Amino acid sequence: MSDKERVDIYTIPPNFAESGKWFSGRIDAGNAVEAAILSLFLVRLLLELPIDGEMKIYAGVIFILPVTIFAVIGVQGERLTLFLFHVLCFLKRRRVLTKPSGKYQLERKRRIERRNRRMKKRMLRKKGGNGDKPGNQRTGSKIKRGEKRRKANAKGGKASPAEAEES
Repeated sequence: MSDKERVDIYTIPPNFAESGKWFSGRIDAGNAVEAAILSLFLVRLLLELPIDGEMKIYAGVIFILPVTIFAVIGVQGERLTLFLFHVLCFLKRRRVLTKPSGKYQLERKRRIERRNRRMKKRMLRKKGGNGDKPGNQRTGSKIKRGEKRRKANAKGGKASPAEAEES
């Protein structure tokens, strides 16, 4: 293959021409609009402060510029206002854990006991009981055979031929 026929392959990044992004996919459009509105509001507040011009420039660089950059970048992929909304919702709805009252502890203990009783009943129903039920003779006979074998094995010997025939 000659050099003229060689084909170059270029990979296109996944964020290329992504909708809703500005500056080659680096800035989200919503974040940019939000940052512009926030910075205009802060500049208006800065201009109303009763300080001289040089101090206003310093205050703008120290306070407004970082806030604007933070608003453009966002917080973990979220817009700044949405992040602040989530923080406020968390602060409003958070729980403070304290020692439970005696009434709550008593109710919890009773609830756990009821649940344990229900679970035991369910397990007995699933297993089919203990094998002594009238409709379950076959299972009962298997249990009896197993008991004879266990007794014989516990004694150290095998079951006698008569016991083996019964089983």
